[in-house]
Amino acid sequence: MIFKKKILFLLFFINTSQAQPELRFNPFDWISYRQSGSINSISFGDRYAFLGTQNGGVIRFNVRTQRFEEPITKSQGLKSNFVTAVHYSSSGMLWVATINGLHYSFNAEGDWRYISLESLGLSVRNPITKIGDDNKDIWIEAFGQYKRLDGVTGVVLETMVRQNRMISWSSGLNTLWQNPSNQLFDFTFLDGWMQNLNEMIDPYGKSTKITTIAENKYGEIVVGCENGFFFFGDNTMKLMSPFRFGLTSDDVTTLAGKHSFWLGGRNSMPYDGITFFDYNRNLFEHYTFENIINIDAFRIFSSYEYKKNLYLGGDDKIVHLDIKNLVWSQYYLPSSVRTNIVLNMDYFEDNLWLGTTNGLKLFDLKSKKFIENKITDLLNNSLIFDLLVLNNFIFIGSDLGLFIYDKNNNNLYEQESFGYTDSEFEFSSFQFNYTALASFRNEVFFANEESVIKLNLTTRKWSKVLGSEIFGGITINALAVNRSYLFLATDNALLQYHLKDKLVEVFNYEFLGNINTLEIDRSNLLIGTSEGIVSFLYK
Repeated sequence: MIFKKKILFLLFFINTSQAQPELRFNPFDWISYRQSGSINSISFGDRYAFLGTQNGGVIRFNVRTQRFEEPITKSQGLKSNFVTAVHYSSSGMLWVATINGLHYSFNAEGDWRYISLESLGLSVRNPITKIGDDNKDIWIEAFGQYKRLDGVTGVVLETMVRQNRMISWSSGLNTLWQNPSNQLFDFTFLDGWMQNLNEMIDPYGKSTKITTIAENKYGEIVVGCENGFFFFGDNTMKLMSPFRFGLTSDDVTTLAGKHSFWLGGRNSMPYDGITFFDYNRNLFEHYTFENIINIDAFRIFSSYEYKKNLYLGGDDKIVHLDIKNLVWSQYYLPSSVRTNIVLNMDYFEDNLWLGTTNGLKLFDLKSKKFIENKITDLLNNSLIFDLLVLNNFIFIGSDLGLFIYDKNNNNLYEQESFGYTDSEFEFSSFQFNYTALASFRNEVFFANEESVIKLNLTTRKWSKVLGSEIFGGITINALAVNRSYLFLATDNALLQYHLKDKLVEVFNYEFLGNINTLEIDRSNLLIGTSEGIVSFLYK
C-alpha cells in the first residue's frame, strides 16, 4: 500500500490490522523473536531440528553447526505462535499444528497454507498432538483418534482410532507413563545441568519438566523442557549441551547497544528479566530476575550502554550492570510525591541524563549520586518523553514543549528561541507533548500529535517534515531515521516515510502488537513491541 502526498482514510488502515505480510516480502524479511515457552514437539529434517514451542512458533536449530536460524512465527504466515506439533515430512514439506489449525509449506519457510481445526473435524479443545507420515500421506493424532490426510493438499482421507500402517511420527508431549531416564541414563549433561527422572535441574538448583524427546536416524537426540531449554547430543560422545532460544520477556520497551542489543520490558515476574541479543548470529544470553541476588524484579522502561556498563531505568530507580564482572547495583531516585518512572536516558559529560515522569534528573557516574542544577529546576515536575544528545546539544521532548540545552553557553532554550525559520515554516500553536526524537547526521527530528518537524544543526534552520494527516494525529511512540526513510511507530502501526519521494507505507500486522521503540541497524529496522522484538529488512 503506497500513498501519495495527500492520504485519505489513513485512520482506517491504521486501525485495521493484517494477520501476515504480503506476498511481495521474502519469508524472512520480517522476523519475530519471542519468549519460547515450553518445547512441545520436535522433528528432524535434513539440516534442522524443528522445535514447536508454546509461545515462540517453530525454532530452527541447525544440527550440523549447532546454531539457530530464523524462527517460523506469525511473521512468516502462521495463524498462531502456540505450536502443538511439528513434522518435517519425507517429501520435504513442513507441517505445523497450532492451537487453531494445521499449516503446511512446500519449502519449509514461507507461503504457508492453512487448514482450520473445524475443517479437520477437530476443535480447540481437541488439538493436534502429533504429526507423522507414511512416505505418502500425512497422519495427525488428536487425543485418541487418527486422521490420514493427503500429503499435498491436506484433505482428510480417513479417520480411525488405530493406525493401520507404519508411520514415522515426530515427537509430541511426553505422557504420564513415559520415563525418559532410561534413554538418557548414559548421557552427561554439560554446564552444570543434571537429570532427575523426568526432570532437569539447572545450575541454580531449579527443576524443570522434560516435555518431549526426539532422536533421528544418526543417533542425534534433542530433549525439550518446559522452561524453553533444550539439550542436543548424540549416542557417540554421550554429551548433552544446553540451548535456549528467544527472549526472557515478550514485552520489549527498550534497546541498548550497537549491532548487538540489550532488551528489557515492563514484565516484572521473577522468571522475566533482560536479554542480550546478537540478531546477526541469533545468539541469546538471558538474565532472569530470580537469578540476580541483590536485584528484585522490576519494570524496565529505558536503557543505555556505555563502556561495558549497562544502565536500566525503572520505577523510582536505575539499575547498573558491570557487564565485564557481572556485578549488579541499584540507585534510587530522590523521593517525590508520586511514583517516578525513568522513561529514557542518555549520556553527556560523565552524567546520565534521565527523563522521568517527574522531571529531568542527572546522575553523576563518578560519584554515583544524583545532582541538581538550574536545568533540572526549570523542568521539575514536567513529563519528559524523550532525550537526545547530539554534538554539544541535548534535546528534550516533554509535555510542556520542546527544549534545547546548549552546552557552550549553558543555556536552555525553548524551540521558538533557537535557530531560524523562513516563510515556508512557522511553529504550530500546538507545541506540547513532543513524544519522540531521532537524528541522522546533523538533522534532528521531533514528533508530536500535530506534526513531525526537523532542525538542521548546520544551518540552524527549522522545517516541517510531515503533518498529522499522514499518521492520523495520534501519539507517536518512537522515531528512527536514516538517509532515505523516516520510520514512525504508533500503538498499532508502523509507518515508513520516504523522505525524498514523500511516499508512505503503513504496516499494521498483528504480530507487531503495540510498538514501543525503534532502532535502525544497517539495513534492518529493529522494532520493540508488546509481542517481542521484530526485525524488518526494509527496502
